[in-house]
Amino acid sequence: MYPLHRLWRSLVALAALVACFGLPTWAHAGDTWPATIDIGIQKGDPLVALRASGELEKAFAPYGVAVKWKEFVYGAPLVEAINTGDVDVGAVGSTPPILAQAGAAPGVVYVAFAPPLQKSYGLIVPANSPVRRIEDLKGRKIAFAKGSQGHLFVLKALADAGVPASAVQFVYLSYSDARAAFERGFIDAWAVPDPRYADTELATGARTILSIGQLSVPQYGFYIGSREFARRYPAALRLLFDVLDRQTALELAHPAQTAEFLSQNTGVRLEIWSRALPRLEWGVHYPLTDEVIRAQQDSADLAYRERVIPRRIDVREIIVDIR
Repeated sequence: MYPLHRLWRSLVALAALVACFGLPTWAHAGDTWPATIDIGIQKGDPLVALRASGELEKAFAPYGVAVKWKEFVYGAPLVEAINTGDVDVGAVGSTPPILAQAGAAPGVVYVAFAPPLQKSYGLIVPANSPVRRIEDLKGRKIAFAKGSQGHLFVLKALADAGVPASAVQFVYLSYSDARAAFERGFIDAWAVPDPRYADTELATGARTILSIGQLSVPQYGFYIGSREFARRYPAALRLLFDVLDRQTALELAHPAQTAEFLSQNTGVRLEIWSRALPRLEWGVHYPLTDEVIRAQQDSADLAYRERVIPRRIDVREIIVDIR
């Protein structure tokens, strides 16, 4: 089995060789560079593996850019950190940028997107639960982190099933609190992403009644950044995404090695990563396509109808093309 760290080195060497024959695809004449790029990460996003590899630091070194990593439990705090200037870029689900645009963090913009989520986010119930489908949740408690991807996942699942939000009880909990409540029977269902999703399945035998990819409208992951950083340093974002794209392709092509590598570098057990990794929709593309924009606008409209946000928004207004 070819060691993952050697494969990473091979890719970096190849990129250097290509660079010898001209500007790489992300580089433009006259590019300017920040002294530091602050990157927000969450467990389960591909930036976690990129941090562990150390390859981004090597890529930025010739430009005098230092890389700093800051970890967040879920998307809403990451958005706030971007808005206040503590973080320059990070990966989130569909909900946080919608909340940001509606008023909580107006300085946040979309800069890239990830493939639509399929099986990496699940709505789960205890193994012995009588709940088999969304309609069975009427009158029951559903937990998720407020403002997270799980928030709109649950709202869209209910809408698709014709169940009004008023027919269920929402319980806003952090991931650690939701896990405890789930195990003790204090909640009936929980919207949770990998790797916490895989961890809960393995530990409790939880059943999935709906995967996020089963919703009627695709739910994409997004890379968001501060408007000012995207305006001043698009080359830094292009380089980040170029390295991330190559690393992600490598990691997904070698899941066993990647799971072991992540286990060693994150403290999350190997069996959890082995279960979660095949479900993770890693990748990065820019700029946002019309298809992605339509799907995200649908989510924004749903958020307004369900009074998650106070006003209608047009997601196109906060998209930045970094090419």
